[in-house]
Amino acid sequence: MKLEKKSIYILITYIIVYLLPSLINSFFQITRPVLFAIQIGDYLAGAALLCWLAFHDMPSNFAEKKPQSAVKTILWGLCGFVIVIFLQTLILKITVQTGGDATSQNTTALLAVVRRYPLYTLAIVVGAPIMEEIVFRKVLFGNLAMLFRFLGPKLAQLLTAVISSGLFALAHADGHLVLYGSIGLWFCWLYHHTGRIQTSMMAHLLMNSLVVLPLILT
Repeated sequence: MKLEKKSIYILITYIIVYLLPSLINSFFQITRPVLFAIQIGDYLAGAALLCWLAFHDMPSNFAEKKPQSAVKTILWGLCGFVIVIFLQTLILKITVQTGGDATSQNTTALLAVVRRYPLYTLAIVVGAPIMEEIVFRKVLFGNLAMLFRFLGPKLAQLLTAVISSGLFALAHADGHLVLYGSIGLWFCWLYHHTGRIQTSMMAHLLMNSLVVLPLILT
């Protein structure tokens, strides 16, 4: 019961964190610089709060039964980053060759914000990946599988990997469902393989950093 309750708390907290800047803006009609400053603080505070909820007195799920060492976690995080970049490149190349558009409206919009407000990098590189890994991988993949334990661990995790990755793709809302769904499945595998959510967090943070940091370093 504690696992289910804490998972619900995490999901509710994430929704509040996600909606809070828009709600504040709708009531007070604040300027864009102030809005982005609020989003940065909101995402970082949200990431810290979700980490506390996820790691403080949280029962283990199927994916966490045999956690690997810190060294292996770091190595798999780095390896996971390299592979996710290769996966992303491959899928986008296939998309172009089949007549699709490789441009991500979501990424383009975020990069436009970073160009004008470099500190927004903190929200994209730190806040968002941490919250997404806790919500989509730890809760919707790992913890949700416990509700389907009657199917057996493997089938339960396969089902929730598909569910969480599908929701992860829909959450990015830019039409690249196959791309984000594939990334979500790969992050689920990293988490399951090492038994530590920190592995997929590392790969996710590095992936976002590769996209954003060159803009503020040049």
